[in-house]
Parts: sequence; structure tokens; C-alpha cells
Amino acid sequence: MPKLAYRKIDKNRFVKIYPYVRFPPRYAFEFDTFPGDSTVEAGKITFTDAESGSYAFTGTYATVPAVTISTVNSAATNNTNVSVTVSSITLAQVTVTASAPFTGEVHVHVASV
Repeated sequence: MPKLAYRKIDKNRFVKIYPYVRFPPRYAFEFDTFPGDSTVEAGKITFTDAESGSYAFTGTYATVPAVTISTVNSAATNNTNVSVTVSSITLAQVTVTASAPFTGEVHVHVASV
């Protein structure tokens, strides 16, 4: 199992406030690198009056990665009025299905840690 490189920081020490009573520490962990063979990529699928589309991964993955998607309308109103879901994920691609045909883009973020 790989080890993470991190440091523990106090978030209350980054702001210069000098109260009469000192605030208690608020710790957070700041990571330097991802462990092992981690891959992160982003892309988009263009829909032109279609209900489904797919995105082929540029990186290679040993396990099925996590995928996050969001819609962007190509018109100036940015009102897509559809919901998109991931219908299938493999090691090579992801397939996205919309609730209705629409014209716009679906942004895809893929991460494997």
C-alpha cells in the first residue's frame, strides 16, 4: 500500500487576527502528491440533438476510474433542462445518456487514485 506525503496545517494561523482569546486550531491535511499510479483527466462530449455519447479515455487505468459529468448548453442561455447519467464505465471509455435529446456539451472529469 503506498504512503501519502502530507503535512498538517492550522488554518486559523493563515489569517492575521489578534483577538483577546486565541482561536482553537483548525487542522487540515495538505497533500503533496497522489499515491502510486494516479491519473486525472478531463474532456468533453459534444451532443448535437442526441441522447447518448461516449468519451474515450486518454490515460490507461488498472481499475475502473471515478467519473463526474456536468452539462453545458451551447446557447447563450445556458439552460439545458436535461439530466445526464453515466450508463456504463469501462477501462477504456464512459458512455453518457441524457433524459432528452439536446444540443450542447457534457464535461467529463475522470480520476483514478
